[in-house]
Amino acid sequence: MGSVVPLGLVALLVPVAGLLAVLISLNRVVRVPVGTDLSALRVTTTRLFWARLAGLVAGLAASGLVLSWDGLGRGPMLAAPVLSIGLLLGTLAGELAAPRPHGPIRGASLEIRRARDYLPRFSAWLAGALSLVAAVLLSVTSVTASADDMGRAGRALAMSSPDGTVRSVTGPWPGWFYAWPMLAVLATAFLLSALVVHRVVQRGRPGLDVAARAVDDAQRAHSARVVTAAYGLCVALPLIGVALVAAEALFRHSDFAGWVAPAASGLLGVALFAAGSATWYLAELLSRPTIRPS
Repeated sequence: MGSVVPLGLVALLVPVAGLLAVLISLNRVVRVPVGTDLSALRVTTTRLFWARLAGLVAGLAASGLVLSWDGLGRGPMLAAPVLSIGLLLGTLAGELAAPRPHGPIRGASLEIRRARDYLPRFSAWLAGALSLVAAVLLSVTSVTASADDMGRAGRALAMSSPDGTVRSVTGPWPGWFYAWPMLAVLATAFLLSALVVHRVVQRGRPGLDVAARAVDDAQRAHSARVVTAAYGLCVALPLIGVALVAAEALFRHSDFAGWVAPAASGLLGVALFAAGSATWYLAELLSRPTIRPS
């Protein structure tokens, strides 16, 4: 199963995401008074960066191993989610390594911080929509799947002609054979994302003055965006492959029923929606807040 985006689409996705990341970054500027001591916040930024980078490298290594795990396409399908999980683990490690308030005099704020204060609303809703689409699509393809010529359940699509004289079995088809490992990985990524966001919200502030709070909030919001983007890519990239493979299988059966061609076209629309979402999430990962003295 080709969950890896075709090279031509990647060649378009990456530069578009890069340009979008620049535009996003221009709108995420945090201004602080000149002379503000941001040393503790810089330490946090550095630790978060290196931890995320380490998680990304670990995720790349793990996805490389997963690629060769299964010769029937499940490896490529899970490569992107495994990479995203690596990034999530790195983000969690960075949040855990963030410096705690220190010094002879410490303070504590009485504010109540909530996840929704930092989660990007559009990206979070988009991730929820992608998850719902993936769950519904995999449920439908699992219910309609048949065994392939080797007897592997949930890996082929079987259809008969209206008069019952011709029966065709086409594969691969994203039935239960592919659905259960993908859903298991997505559930793991979702739970891990929730854990990281909880840590982002709960970690202590390194400073209580207005400038430090503003920068700290920007850092937390950036971490929440990284988490949302990593999870979004975890869903969007394999969803592209699932939709394309299912559409191709349906097009092969277009002579068996009138609804097949429209359904296949709808799946191409799902693949386009997932590709656009992946572009947005990649841009979110590439963007970063800018701190400027004023």
